[in-house]
Amino acid sequence: MSNERQPTEPENQNDQSSSIVKPKKAFVLTDEMRRQIAESEKEHRRYKRREKRFEFSWISWFCDEFPNEEVYRPALAERRNTRQEMAYHRFRQMTSWSFWSRMKSGTGIKLAAVGGLIAAFLQAAPKLKGVESAVGPLSWLLVGGGFYLLAVIWFECKCPVLLKRTLAGEDEYLGIEGRRWLLALVEDELRRWWSVKPYELDVGRVKPESNKHQLALAITQHGDIPAYGGFGEFASARIEYALDEYAQLTSTAIWREDFKPNEYQEFTPGHRFCPLNTPLRSLHLSVMNGSEVKMAKVGKEGDLVVRWFDSPLNFHSQLPTPRNLMMSAYAEGLIYLFRTDASALTFTRIIAQWQNTMRPLSRFALISLFLASGGCFVWFVFLQLKILLPNLLLGVD
Repeated sequence: MSNERQPTEPENQNDQSSSIVKPKKAFVLTDEMRRQIAESEKEHRRYKRREKRFEFSWISWFCDEFPNEEVYRPALAERRNTRQEMAYHRFRQMTSWSFWSRMKSGTGIKLAAVGGLIAAFLQAAPKLKGVESAVGPLSWLLVGGGFYLLAVIWFECKCPVLLKRTLAGEDEYLGIEGRRWLLALVEDELRRWWSVKPYELDVGRVKPESNKHQLALAITQHGDIPAYGGFGEFASARIEYALDEYAQLTSTAIWREDFKPNEYQEFTPGHRFCPLNTPLRSLHLSVMNGSEVKMAKVGKEGDLVVRWFDSPLNFHSQLPTPRNLMMSAYAEGLIYLFRTDASALTFTRIIAQWQNTMRPLSRFALISLFLASGGCFVWFVFLQLKILLPNLLLGVD
């Protein structure tokens, strides 16, 4: 009986081997890992400095060509306070195209031209100009009028066409050709928001079995760079908010089709925070017909439907550039927003506000010309007062 209770030799060996715990392999921090950690920390510090400079620097405020977006900003503790936020928006408004377009008026052009002609006439007529000291200030009036005319010409040449067309405030009959012209201007503005996003192979190695990673490896083996082309999360959010504003101003119903066909949800704009290697997207607008209304059991015929599609991974060399981009391939169906003159003008005004801070160097030149014109006029008034005040004081005495 005692022999039956004792384990056999193989059983003893199994028990001993199971009771022995294998020592875990110690984590070793190699020099390469230390170098990568140091590089990551350095890059993070550089990113924080850029973020802070973009948030608080007046130069960054002026050079930022895109409209402000509240969501894609630093953490709340690192943002501008209320006073700085007010200063930011006031500065952006005072340096925008629309603000300085008010200085460009027909009356101002006429006064500058008449003042310049009078000054030139008096300077050219020796018998009329009299004492040189009395005519000298008119030279500054002539120079100020020249700066003003140069500023007006610069505005007409450099102001974005879509914004300039909107600032004119013309609500005349457009017709088919006029609406197509506005559609072309809107597509040209969306071209500025289109971008290219390379595929990160290091990030894709987390799931090496995925089809996208395999396709990216195949593209790399052919000596090219895998990349997406389309609208990023910031551009997508701006487009969605523009469509939502259009729906509110025109009382148009808009639906969203996301997951299953013929299943529509009420459209609400939103923001996305996309990790690396998330595909860029393309927009598709359509109009609901009678059969779709019956199957979906929501909406009515003529309502707009918004769909977003992920862009395919492609060779970087085969993607279009902003110069030869066909925007209708990435923003299809915009024609439905230009069916009438009223709807076309409404959506055009919404998109035109995106161009209010474009071309910072051109805006700087425009502001400089207007300020130079104003400075010359102020100096002309000062010189005139120096001549007139002594005479007035002597007359009083």
